[in-house]
Amino acid sequence: MEDELLARWQELSDELQAKQVQLLAVSKYAPDQAVETLIQAGQQCFGESRPQALRDRAGRWSDSDWHMIGPLQKNKAKYIGRHASMWHSCESLETARAVAGHVSGRALPVLIQVNITNNPAQHGINPENAALFAEQLSAQDGLRLAGLMGMVGKDGDMRKAFRQLRLLRDELFGGSFAELCMGMSGDYRIAIEEGATIVRLGTVLFGSRIQR
Repeated sequence: MEDELLARWQELSDELQAKQVQLLAVSKYAPDQAVETLIQAGQQCFGESRPQALRDRAGRWSDSDWHMIGPLQKNKAKYIGRHASMWHSCESLETARAVAGHVSGRALPVLIQVNITNNPAQHGINPENAALFAEQLSAQDGLRLAGLMGMVGKDGDMRKAFRQLRLLRDELFGGSFAELCMGMSGDYRIAIEEGATIVRLGTVLFGSRIQR
């Protein structure tokens, strides 16, 4: 299994490096041994959706970068402010202020999660509210607005949604230098074609049956 994991990682790494896209290994369901294997191979960035798990893994592998990718409750803000390398799922100013209160000696990079499909069942702010939200977030000490993040459901027009998010990023940041995190195992190639700078890969990397 370790050889298979390394082979998948190498193939994906080569593909993404050639396109200058960052691979975020979604390790939230992966066992520690799989994480250790990838760290030893050279993988730097990992995504966790549970704040306590991020805290624990950031403590164990402090030289790696641990990204918070799931919805965040305000009462778990301390784990992200203290231990995350990047926070992907910012959609609330109140929670952002709580996270910032636990950041010390740095500015935590933050991505605004945008609901690019206007699906009420999905997390994220509405695109029409993004400009004001970005302005308010940028004024928050302890945080650094780094870009946007969004997800597309299986039934949506992936390419159209990704393109709209890229255009929103360009509009808000005055160009393409800010991060644009979009695309997962089933749609990352389309996301890259539409301008993603970070893709979040779990199943295609770790396999569908691997669990902690």
